[in-house]
Amino acid sequence: MESILFVIREQNPRFSATEGKIASFVLQRPKDVLSLTVAQLSEQVGVSQAAVVRFCRRIGARSYGDFKLRLSHDVFRTSEVPFLPDVELKPGVDPGELVKGILRNIQRSLSHLESLIDLPKLEQTVQWIKQSRAVYTFGIGASALVAMDMHLKLLRLGLLCVFSADADLQVTASCTLQPTDVAFVISYSGETPAMLSVSANVKKQGAKIITLTRDTDNSLRRMADVSLVVPVTEGVYRTGAILSRITQLAVVDMLYSLLIVKDLAGARSSIERTAEAVHSPHRRKRKKGRTG
Repeated sequence: MESILFVIREQNPRFSATEGKIASFVLQRPKDVLSLTVAQLSEQVGVSQAAVVRFCRRIGARSYGDFKLRLSHDVFRTSEVPFLPDVELKPGVDPGELVKGILRNIQRSLSHLESLIDLPKLEQTVQWIKQSRAVYTFGIGASALVAMDMHLKLLRLGLLCVFSADADLQVTASCTLQPTDVAFVISYSGETPAMLSVSANVKKQGAKIITLTRDTDNSLRRMADVSLVVPVTEGVYRTGAILSRITQLAVVDMLYSLLIVKDLAGARSSIERTAEAVHSPHRRKRKKGRTG
């Protein structure tokens, strides 16, 4: 389910004067709106009830009730409440139950991810990657692991891709992109200062920005040309990225697979060539010599 607040922000410049008044009220007081009827909201905003209903349909909601349901998801999932697993992580917990709880959470997260996947956005991302001069992947912390995975996969396909695990080098690299490049920026929270700095620099260079964040109305997502999202499974302040990392890697795998099927013969040739280089007898002999 796409963030309704994000949709409102995205469409705001195209709203009529009446729609703009409703949008402004909703964006400023989303929690208050949840307790208001159509009549109460129209009275507080100073518009007709029919205008409120039309606004709901304009932003993709089937009815005012559907609009409030989607808004409630935004209001409550953006609160910084830590993700609580099915099994409490404490001394003495049964190992079997702990493992089962983790697997249940992974299964639920991937099922939720399926409902969030926007195929046109995935295909647009693939098209831009294929047409780009170079792809730069950005991410720090756990997101750096996802950025590195994307980097390695693109290299296997023979595509020029740039990545550094150093945050300062990432910020530096973001100032060097060309308009024909693509920046793939990963941040679960969508509020990581370094990634916001990276995206601001990339925008100045005129390159395209693709973001991968949690499904909330976050700052990084608002800077994107294409925004890909994963479910809100963990609080921003968490002990470790578990489910968010798995769902982000799943999105990368989807993009990788789509890139392969778009050029199966070329992809197969490149993958075989890189595999042969990595596993060549000469390389194995040199590696054995170093370890010996």
